Amino acid sequence: MPVYEYRCNKCKAEFTYLKLRADDEPLCPECKSADVTKKISSFSCSGGGGFSGGSGFGHSGGC
Repeated sequence: MPVYEYRCNKCKAEFTYLKLRADDEPLCPECKSADVTKKISSFSCSGGGGFSGGSGFGHSGGC
């Protein structure tokens, strides 16, 4: 389930929205307007650690 960032064209509030279905349309949480624009946001990834080389699968060897 993707999380998108939006900006309200009416009150200029910025907010995030968890889109549960493809036809879900967000409303501004401040003024309840449906006149919102999806912002272009950067990709982020979490999960710890950095690149350790090798195959990248995190196996420690052994049987």
